[in-house]
Amino acid sequence: MPLVNITNDPEIIKDILNQEFITTAGTIESSHFKDANHIIYSECDDTFFQGLGSQKALAVWLHWLGMLIKDAWLIKDHAIECDIAYCNMKSGIVSEWSNNSIRLSSSFSSGVKFKEVTFSLSELAELEEKSFKLQSYLHQKSSSTFNEFVDKQFSRTGRALRFISAARTECHPAIKISHYCSALESLFSTDSSELVHKLSERIAIFLKDYGYDPCDIFDEIKSFYGIRSKVTHGDSIQPKKIDKIPNLSVRCDELTRVILNIILNNDEVLKVFDGKKDDFEKHFKNILLNS
Repeated sequence: MPLVNITNDPEIIKDILNQEFITTAGTIESSHFKDANHIIYSECDDTFFQGLGSQKALAVWLHWLGMLIKDAWLIKDHAIECDIAYCNMKSGIVSEWSNNSIRLSSSFSSGVKFKEVTFSLSELAELEEKSFKLQSYLHQKSSSTFNEFVDKQFSRTGRALRFISAARTECHPAIKISHYCSALESLFSTDSSELVHKLSERIAIFLKDYGYDPCDIFDEIKSFYGIRSKVTHGDSIQPKKIDKIPNLSVRCDELTRVILNIILNNDEVLKVFDGKKDDFEKHFKNILLNS
């Protein structure tokens, strides 16, 4: 993503968190930045955001950062947030400051909100590559955050990612499962006839070639839908099953991530999922009858 950098280098951090920043942000905010084990920042000349002013420039930058944070889910489960960001634009002797944040709160798939997560250098490099490829593809398919989600032209993968974003911002794991199931439906369903059975079957067949036991996957998907059915119809869940929900949500999150990475990493598979409905149904019929 352009102009989004991350560092834990103390010299770079010290240079960015200079006296002007401390005076502008205040003691409490400055201490928060100084005590962090990393900062995310951007440095560019004034031609890049020419004419926008610091407030609009920061809003654009936060949109890029937000896409990167969402795409980080493809690497691993996380609850990364941006509580506050500052922008300083200079023009001659004028120094203009503004601040803003990404106002969506997220949590891990288990529902836990505050837990440390670590990304290695190789994982960050992988994220950069995946995010650039994904966002370019979604833009090409008219399926980005700027496009209408319910439009017929919106891609299956784009719609699935929207439901995943909804799952990440939901705090209760049972409702998270409901959103993950909607993501899986976006990818694998073509009609509402025998939905749960057909969806479980297609996912089991799809993952079979990637080392997963189809019988286990079939049963797991049906168990996720058991929770989803209770949630979406406003029903209660038996006390003995409630304690299992966080682990079910974690597993549902894991499988959904595996599936989307398989799809996004293979252009031919991606073409099947975002292709015509009839071709999609024919593809899975052939796999089912010839397996």
